[in-house]
Amino acid sequence: MAAILVVEGEAVFAHDLTRLLRHMGHTVDIACTGDDALRAAEAGHPDLAIIDIGLQGQLNGIKTATGLKEKLAVPFIYVTAHGDAATMDRAKVTRPFGYILKPLEDAEVYSAVEIALYLNGTEQELRRRAEHLDELLEEKSTQLSETERLAAIGETATLVGHDLRNPLQVLMNLTFSVKKTFNAIPSPFTSDEYQQKALDFCAGVEKQILYMDKIVSNLQDYAQELHRVKRSILVHELISDALSRVVIPDNVSVCIDVDRDTERLNGDPLLLSRVFANLIRNAVQAMPRGGQVTISARKLARELAISVADEGTGIPEEDLKSIFRPLTTNKAQGMGFGLAVCDKTVKQHGGRIEVDSTVGEGSTFTVLLPLDTK
Repeated sequence: MAAILVVEGEAVFAHDLTRLLRHMGHTVDIACTGDDALRAAEAGHPDLAIIDIGLQGQLNGIKTATGLKEKLAVPFIYVTAHGDAATMDRAKVTRPFGYILKPLEDAEVYSAVEIALYLNGTEQELRRRAEHLDELLEEKSTQLSETERLAAIGETATLVGHDLRNPLQVLMNLTFSVKKTFNAIPSPFTSDEYQQKALDFCAGVEKQILYMDKIVSNLQDYAQELHRVKRSILVHELISDALSRVVIPDNVSVCIDVDRDTERLNGDPLLLSRVFANLIRNAVQAMPRGGQVTISARKLARELAISVADEGTGIPEEDLKSIFRPLTTNKAQGMGFGLAVCDKTVKQHGGRIEVDSTVGEGSTFTVLLPLDTK
């Protein structure tokens, strides 16, 4: 149960929305103007505000939302009928947790409210964890200045929150759809079509969970000391294991070219396999229209060189110097920890990663490991 503040100047609509919210188990207060909303929020500290984007008065809907957010940290969603483009652009800047369309649809209201409450709770938890991380760093950090330390924590928390928001919202939508379908009378799951839909729902949930797990794993790998368990590794087995960790689309081919005298290397098979899986995955993602990934290995004077080359978009020269820094990425998703973890792992093996890239032609990442690594 949550405390919800409805900010709506239209009495009939406010009454209908309040009735629906109370039927869902929430407590509700109503404010007819922006000023009333600020006073009610200051007195009652609501968990969520639902604000009419077209609210009339000195404080319109967008100004009211901004005041609730900045002064009282109240999360909110907008109610809108249509709205012009300029209004919607101003609304987006305030970063609402969602929208409810007029006229009301029970399922839409339920979904929007549940997602907003869930995402706000997640952000609050991330903020608490960031504060705890701040305390730990204050005890152990002797190198970073106060300003640099807080900036790093704030940037990390912001990126984690942003990156987890999308899969969490997808999960909430999928969960709501599944509940709605299962509760339907008669049940539609007697047909093959709806059974396949159920399987698709599960696949979608699994995909988002795996993506969030990857975010957490990369954070842990970068933050924690890596414990190596080193042994002699067959290069072919290492490459095969790395490939097994990557989904290769139909429009991408893989070519493996390993010299005869590069049969073995010495290192941690699990950690190195994850390095090459990450490099192969990046190569595949760099070729959205398809192409060839070439994995080659050759023995140099004192090093073993294993390269992963693609025919993708390439990396601009100005970005090459920063690609191994954490929190640096040009991808739509991801926090930029993948290559940072690869670089850290290879360095702990006494090696290094070199990059050769041409925009529009592709990139080659070469891992160089000393032959006498112990």
